[in-house]
Amino acid sequence: MTNQNYFIVGKLGKPHSLKGFQYINIEYFFRNFDLKEITLQIEGVNFVVEEFKKHLKNRNLIKFKSYDTIESISKLRNMDVKINRDLLDTFLNENKLPWPGFFIGQELKGNNYKLLSYEVLNNIYFLKISGIEMSVPYNSNFFIYENNNLTLLDSSLTI
Repeated sequence: MTNQNYFIVGKLGKPHSLKGFQYINIEYFFRNFDLKEITLQIEGVNFVVEEFKKHLKNRNLIKFKSYDTIESISKLRNMDVKINRDLLDTFLNENKLPWPGFFIGQELKGNNYKLLSYEVLNNIYFLKISGIEMSVPYNSNFFIYENNNLTLLDSSLTI
């Protein structure tokens, strides 16, 4: 992944109601945050979230400011939704760690490890890191985040 400021965090689905809501398949990390007043980008255009809420089991609904009709949001269907890296510190999980997607392809601070990818299994993030055979759970036992840097704690790798 190249050095970029915007990262894909979701894809817009079909309209949900006459009031401008539509489904969004959003990255698992962001599903329980309040995205109200957050600026997201679609096709290079900024959109401010008016409302964001859970809907049914694993679905979310989103409504953007100034988009109040089915016609206005239908044009957005199947488009990617991106978030700016500047919001890195805005969304931290219970371990005070940001979304790992911001760090894919980057070297982790303090060592020669590089974050290659991640997956979510049973609501837990596991990170694939260069030079480490097993995936590493994404929590404060293994990682620390400070000053916009993600560090893999070397001491956590000893068994």
